[in-house]
Amino acid sequence: MVAALALAAAVAGGTVQRLTLSAPSLGDHHRNVRVYLPPSYYRPEARTRRYPVVFLLHGWPGGEGNWFGPGRAARTADSMIATGTIPELILICPDAAGHGFLGRSLYINSYDGASRMEDFLSHDLVRWADSTFRTRPEAAGRAIAGLSDGGSGAVNLAFKHPDVFAGCASMSGDFTLEGESGTGGVLGPEPGRSRLLADNSPALYVAGAARRLHGVTIYFDCGLSDEALANNRSFHRLLEGLGVPHTYREYPGSHTWGYWRAHLRDALTALTARWGPGF
Repeated sequence: MVAALALAAAVAGGTVQRLTLSAPSLGDHHRNVRVYLPPSYYRPEARTRRYPVVFLLHGWPGGEGNWFGPGRAARTADSMIATGTIPELILICPDAAGHGFLGRSLYINSYDGASRMEDFLSHDLVRWADSTFRTRPEAAGRAIAGLSDGGSGAVNLAFKHPDVFAGCASMSGDFTLEGESGTGGVLGPEPGRSRLLADNSPALYVAGAARRLHGVTIYFDCGLSDEALANNRSFHRLLEGLGVPHTYREYPGSHTWGYWRAHLRDALTALTARWGPGF
């Protein structure tokens, strides 16, 4: 019986909650968010313990439930925590729907200020997390990751706000944004449209930002059959040429949940390497 109880405790998983928060930057008082709390969070012995956070950004079209539904992020975190591959951590996935077609936001502030997604993620969401949960309320205890549009957004947000996020990870992202159809509600008309794209394309501004990125953990990967592969390879070569420390990986696969489920493990491993025992 004792052995059985010990085994049950060893494999106990975290919990996922669906909550809402006020998002002033989006003009929304009831923005949905999913939160994974690690196995020890509610245990009496952990009542004063604080945890690092990884913010997970969904792709487009998508929503806050994607990473914990088809992405199986809670299952991945549970198994990695149980084996000691990563430390216990909090995962937070917000609804990042904006004013583009089918809710596309590109994870940026819209041209007219009506949907300030960058401000929501780097200010509103972070403040809410720190005031609601026992987080590590400093940049060193935060990272941001995502897939596709969310991967592009994660890198852009960390590059622009290294004082908020000390790590970023992208799976199947693009680092030079393009004004695709359906983004008019986000980008607006010219001449501002091209400037907004350039200002949020890490590949176009990283040369001027390289110096401040040396303390940021940067990880990105892409499938060998993914349409974003050439963009990822180009970004890798650019960072190498600038001397910006980073990790880039290529794996078999394409722009699918099968790929993202499998390689969330790689992203979490890279992002949490600085969060060793005792962090």
